[in-house]
Amino acid sequence: MANESSSSEIDDQVWSVLAAAVAANDRDGMAATYHPDAVLVSGEGTKAVARQLEAWGDGMEKIRAEGRSASVAFRFSSRQADAATAFECGMFRYAETTADGVEEPSFVPFEALLVKKDGRWLMVMERQFEAAGRVAWDKMLLGDA
Repeated sequence: MANESSSSEIDDQVWSVLAAAVAANDRDGMAATYHPDAVLVSGEGTKAVARQLEAWGDGMEKIRAEGRSASVAFRFSSRQADAATAFECGMFRYAETTADGVEEPSFVPFEALLVKKDGRWLMVMERQFEAAGRVAWDKMLLGDA
């Protein structure tokens, strides 16, 4: 079970920061939530988050240039934490909105491994699974962050 204090700090230092960074097309803000050696794991394999951030940043620039916007929200099915480590499972809802206001959401289950370093929570591993549907999102038990 998650330490409530740790979960609150993680929400403030990681998930809320990621949501704000996506909304602002802020690659550097997103990068600040990851450990320098963080790894992204997906169905395509593994990749250093530092390299993946380049692609995410390019996507953000394209969204901005096309007059679109993006948002992300998180829900959790499991949160385990102590004072210095955490493992969280859940789903994120990533949506891009066209210049005409049409929203196109996707729902991606994920797992994240975090450490607290120098008083700050950082993600060291993010694992993304195959996209799910709105029904799975609606069933998430532990709510939004």
